[in-house]
Amino acid sequence: MSGAQKPRIGVVGTGSIGRAHLNAYRRAGVDPVAVADVDPATVEAVAAEFGATAYTDIAAMLAGADLDAISVCTPPSTHQALTVRALEAKVAVLCEKPMARTVDECALMVKAAHVNRTLLTVGFCHRFQPEIEAIRAAITDGRIGTVLTFRNRFSGPLDGVESSWFSQPAVSGGGVLMDTCVHSVDLFRFLFGEVDQIRALTATTATARGPALEVEDSAVLSLQSTAGVLGVIEASWRTAPGEAVVTVSGTHGRLQLDYATMKLTEVGVDGTESIIEVTGEDRFTRQARHFLSCVAGTAEPRVTPADGARAIALLAEASADAGTRG
Repeated sequence: MSGAQKPRIGVVGTGSIGRAHLNAYRRAGVDPVAVADVDPATVEAVAAEFGATAYTDIAAMLAGADLDAISVCTPPSTHQALTVRALEAKVAVLCEKPMARTVDECALMVKAAHVNRTLLTVGFCHRFQPEIEAIRAAITDGRIGTVLTFRNRFSGPLDGVESSWFSQPAVSGGGVLMDTCVHSVDLFRFLFGEVDQIRALTATTATARGPALEVEDSAVLSLQSTAGVLGVIEASWRTAPGEAVVTVSGTHGRLQLDYATMKLTEVGVDGTESIIEVTGEDRFTRQARHFLSCVAGTAEPRVTPADGARAIALLAEASADAGTRG
């Protein structure tokens, strides 16, 4: 790819997250040239919508589409094989979260990126949320003093989850830990640095919203950074109404992001609240722009393969801790 050419992008997987990537690339000024999915009818329809070529397997797409990069937007059980195949073809990869189901699968992906000297990054899109970037900058600037605690809750009813691959451990690798807590753990690391220790309680419960599952439908994690910041992460597929919030508290104030309103609020020591005005594109578009810059060689990846693998290692540790208490 020359500097004057737009990169040739493919997307593997045409579900909701695959479509999010397709639309993000389009908003970033690059129309994907190839899409792949195991469902022929679905992939043909999506390809027609985006003006791309349809494929039903990645081997054919890699052989025929002359790609520079792909997004892997398939269930977690396929991430390792698809990613390694692309990296071996010298095609850069943006792999959706979770990076893989296990630490060992992540290690194979990291090794493939290293051996083939090809870009691999992971879809931790919240790192690209403008309000999260503003919180990180405020922490660095000491705007709320010394930060001591962090709270994050990503929850909301996922009705019918018992009938989807999300609740099949062989496919998903886990429940809410792998679905939403993987984002939360990475957010904690992005804001405060490395995690020193992590603990978890998990549950799955038969309720009016659905049966108990083979994986956890609710979880609470506690963690501490090497610098001493304490964090609490909550997640559930069964509680309503939904809630998506990030709160960072320091010795001289508090920052609160409510994803429902996309308002970032600063609370002063006297309790006075003020809105911090933040502008910028949505996180998927900003992630796509960044990935395209990395593919072009004009930026270094904000999320490294080691970041993706570390999140899975931390969740494995948390899951093991929950298991000893179950």
